Amino acid sequence: MTDDPRAGETVWAEGKSLFDAVPGLDVVVEIIGRDLVLGEYALAQATADFAAAMLVEQGEATGIREEGTALLVVRALAESAAATERAQDALIS
Repeated sequence: MTDDPRAGETVWAEGKSLFDAVPGLDVVVEIIGRDLVLGEYALAQATADFAAAMLVEQGEATGIREEGTALLVVRALAESAAATERAQDALIS
């Protein structure tokens, strides 16, 4: 791994997203969002910790190398997924 802060810029320059850089992240984020909607907060937190570790592990590609930063990113993505889940539920009801 390099200490160059521009190391992760290649992913963004190529028009890729975090979901491209970290295989399976999209599925994990959807699961966390669903857990939030169902009120399974402890499970959502445990899964978010796992997803944050995935981001840090792929730090070369994502540019995210700190666990705290990764957790904030995952939480934001999960809240968005939960909002989408709620909106879809509202349309069905």
